[in-house]
Amino acid sequence: MRLSPALAALGLGAALLAASGPASADTSDTTTAHTPLDALVRDLDLTPAQANGLLEAQAGAARTDAAAARLDAYAGSSFDPRTRVLTVRVTDPGAAAAVEALGAEAAVVDRDPLQTVRALDAAAPEGVLGWYPDPSPGSDTVVVEVAPGAPAPDLGVPADVVRLVEAAPPRTYGQIIGGHRYSANGARCTIGFSARGAGAEGFLTAGHCGAVGDTFPGPDGPLGVFRHSVFPGSDGAFVQVSPPWVVTNLVENYSSARLGITGSTPAPIGSAVCVSSPTYGWQCGTLQSRNQTVNYPEGSVRGLFRANVCAGPGDSGAPLVSGSQAQGIVSGGSGAPGSGCTVFGQEVNPLLAMWGLTLVTA
Repeated sequence: MRLSPALAALGLGAALLAASGPASADTSDTTTAHTPLDALVRDLDLTPAQANGLLEAQAGAARTDAAAARLDAYAGSSFDPRTRVLTVRVTDPGAAAAVEALGAEAAVVDRDPLQTVRALDAAAPEGVLGWYPDPSPGSDTVVVEVAPGAPAPDLGVPADVVRLVEAAPPRTYGQIIGGHRYSANGARCTIGFSARGAGAEGFLTAGHCGAVGDTFPGPDGPLGVFRHSVFPGSDGAFVQVSPPWVVTNLVENYSSARLGITGSTPAPIGSAVCVSSPTYGWQCGTLQSRNQTVNYPEGSVRGLFRANVCAGPGDSGAPLVSGSQAQGIVSGGSGAPGSGCTVFGQEVNPLLAMWGLTLVTA
């Protein structure tokens, strides 16, 4: 594995890539955004005051959602960036009052869509690109994605709990083309968030970028080694770095400012998210769903989230952020600016918990 001259000059902390905010990822505007707020203003067509207001509303909705998730009847939620309203789905009408007492709207549904997701995960139907809970407020169905023109698949679940849609086949973004960022076994990928644990310091990245034991070399020996890696199933890895690399909580924006990560509170569906893409720069969009399953050619990955932001070849592992909160790292996706984009993100918190790591926040 090797670092490009640009990353070698910046050091590990400066190479961390991420941002915050929502917007249409379906945009051909690649104008440089000097701060995360600039990216929100550009991509969502907001004023600075509106962008700040959106971030504040999202932060409050995230706290409310975390409280609602402790209810036994909780079945997911969604945040409307226009009205700034959080809607929480519950499977028991008696829980609606508790949701409303928290300051959210309640939607009573017949079933938790995660039950359908788990059934599809277990069946692993062929000829399907992926599936995820419908983020629409009040919906308890699961969206199942198929290739254009593909025959209706045998899903093994009742027809009324799913909705079929056509979508572009997903792909991972680590490509064997060498060059920038870092590479392991010739796969060019991107550094994610700094983390530490059990006496080790390093960064999170995509699991398909390297296997346990893979290294990326420096002029005088290895600069880092993959200590943990999982793919498929999940798509994450932890790369332990060696001196002189120093971990930080910073995310690069390729311009004048860097974003400091302060935590990893999950943002509600509908919140603004951004990716700091080495390919396209700051790209912002909307968190569309969680608990997405994606069927890559290499195997199925579960528990992802999806957002309409753009990433490109070599962006695997790039960080996705809402405000100053780490959300996840790029696993894969489809599309390009101007043609419509989807990115699939590996949730960051499950990786931290699985490997006993702590996100670097100062």
